[in-house]
Parts: sequence; C-alpha cells; structure tokens
Amino acid sequence: MRITGIKVHPIPMSSSWLSEGLVANPMSIYPRYREKRSSWYGPMTSAIVEIETDEGIQGVGVVGGGKGKLASIVIEEQFRNLLIGQNPFNLELLWEQMFRASQFYGRKGAVIEVISGIDLALWDLVGKALHQPVYNLVGGKTRDKIPVYVTGNLTERHLSKGFRHVKLALPHGPADGADGLRQNIALVERTRKLIGPDGDIMLDCYMALDVPYAVRLAKAISEFRVLWMEEPVPPDQPDAYRRIKDAIPEMLITGGEHEFTRYGFRDLIEKKAVDILQPDIYRAGGLSELKKIAAMASVHGLPVIPHGVGAPTYHFVISTLNAPRAEFVDIFAQGGRSLLRGEPEPKNGFIELTEAPGFGYELDEEVLSHQENVALIF
Repeated sequence: MRITGIKVHPIPMSSSWLSEGLVANPMSIYPRYREKRSSWYGPMTSAIVEIETDEGIQGVGVVGGGKGKLASIVIEEQFRNLLIGQNPFNLELLWEQMFRASQFYGRKGAVIEVISGIDLALWDLVGKALHQPVYNLVGGKTRDKIPVYVTGNLTERHLSKGFRHVKLALPHGPADGADGLRQNIALVERTRKLIGPDGDIMLDCYMALDVPYAVRLAKAISEFRVLWMEEPVPPDQPDAYRRIKDAIPEMLITGGEHEFTRYGFRDLIEKKAVDILQPDIYRAGGLSELKKIAAMASVHGLPVIPHGVGAPTYHFVISTLNAPRAEFVDIFAQGGRSLLRGEPEPKNGFIELTEAPGFGYELDEEVLSHQENVALIF
C-alpha cells in the first residue's frame, strides 16, 4: 500500500463562548482585547487532513490550534513531497522525517499541529486497512468506558446531561482587580453548591495569571475543594508553574495544552512543574507522540489527562493506563456540531467506544461544503 494523495479541507469554526465570551486569557491585560478572544485571535479555522492510498483506503485527521489554513501551506510546500509514495504503515519513520525536515521553521506551534493532523490521519488509515479500531493497535482497552468531565460555565445544563465533574473557564484575570477576583470566587462557590460535595471542580486559567494572583486565587477558593488549577501562566514559564505548585500543595497544578512533542513535556516533567500533564492530541504531535509522552509520565508517576475532545483523544485515553479520565466540551450548547460524522458523545458522564475500524468517524459532506448556518466547534 502506498500514499497517493493528501487533501486539506480548511473549516471555519463557529462563534461560541470560547471566542465571544468573557474568558481570561493571555491578552486580558490589554483593555482593547479583554472582552472576547476573537478581538485578538482573528478568524478561527480548523483543518481536516485526508490521506488517500492506491488501495482506495483513506484516513482522516484533524489539525489543532485554530489556524487550520496554515496546514495547506505546510503540506503543499514540504510534507506532500515527504509522504507521497510512502507506506502509510511506517508511522514512526514518517513522523520523524516530517519533524526533522521542518525544524528550520517548526519544532513547536503550527507545524507540529500539522504533523499531528497527518499522524492521526495515518493511524485512522492503518486501522481501516487492518479492520481494527485504533485503540487495539496501541495497547487495547484498559477499561470498558471512559469517565469524562465537562468544560464550560453552564453548570445547570451540564448536570441535566448527566455530568458530575465540571471544569470552569475563569472569567477574570489580574487586570480586573479585586472585583474580578471576587467574581471568580463567586463562580466557584456557586458551582460547588450546584454540583454538591462529591463532584470535582477544575479551573481553567488559560495562561491568564501571574504567580501572586494564582496563589491568592487558589487560597481564596480552597474551601470549595477545587481539584486542579489548569495552565495558570504561559507555557514558557515552567519555573513559575513550580512556584505556584510549591505555594499551594493542597491543589493540583496542571498544564501542557500549549506544549509540543515529547521534548517539551520532558522539560515539564524534569522541572516537576505540574502534577498532571495535559497534551492536546491535535497539537502536541498526534497519537504517536502522546503515547511517548504518556510513557515518560508513567516513569515519574504522573497522570496524563489530555486537553481536547474527539475520537483520537478517547482512543488514546482508553488504551493508556495512566490516562484516568478525559475532557468533553459541550459543543452542542450553542448549536455547534462535530467536524466529523460518528464522533463519540458522552452519556451520563462516560464515553464508550465502538469496534469500528480506525477512529470510527468519517467525513461529513455537509461540513465540507461550508453551508451557511453550519456551526463548527472542535
């Protein structure tokens, strides 16, 4: 079997609370960009990578990061030459060749996100060729179903859908002063009252804080038993992560959503910067790289709870012993839909995977046509 073609389908992503809501972020310190992420991020796009073979078998993967149009440039100018004519089963070799060939302008960021999408498409293709779900190819099931928590601040809705564990998007950062801090505390307090004493509360800070503010906030919400504080500072500040972690040992500190490859996660592990690693399978290097990250983490007794949703993430989690749970973002609350047809959906706080080959999804022609009023979030 040989690769004969690569298609890239850039997909515009819909507006939602993620782009239009008040969510603390790295740009919140600037008043002009405080109110919504779209004011500084610009159009958010994803991209679907479709790999074709001479035996008529296709594989599909998704590029993360919100700038999917860049995938077309990277693939057309370089990666197509590396992939056409190659055996799609040579996943390790192809990954390493793409990584080495792009180090002059890659190593992190958009290029690794493109490699992630290609890697996922290759795994999907191989699974279909072997008539096996991908999780069977990378270790098999370690449990029958995956516990998931839900991300978002619509707690009443989430409870009605059977979720019991909630990750909140922090609305305010240091630039919002004492009043913003009070509002953050009130959100956590209200959520604890809604979910009761047994549910987990996590707090997504999206790189918006500094060390003093993170410590102050953590101590202020300690009575509400927040399980973890996620990504409190930018990813290139592992020492700041460690300072926060040392200052509030009663709360777990997590990160890695915006880190890339095993090399970036090696640094987080060696510096003991976080209690839980959170690579994104669509950003950090795909399934091939997440399995390596998980193996490194297991040596140090660290769990891996990936950022993000979708079948590839869940195939990774169900096949990885030190990946105890997964995330679900409620894309349906504001009319959103999955990029691919057949994506698994949680029921009563759990996700079960079928034995469909590959990742069990397929292209959605309605999504690819970019029809008006098709809302897309991934």
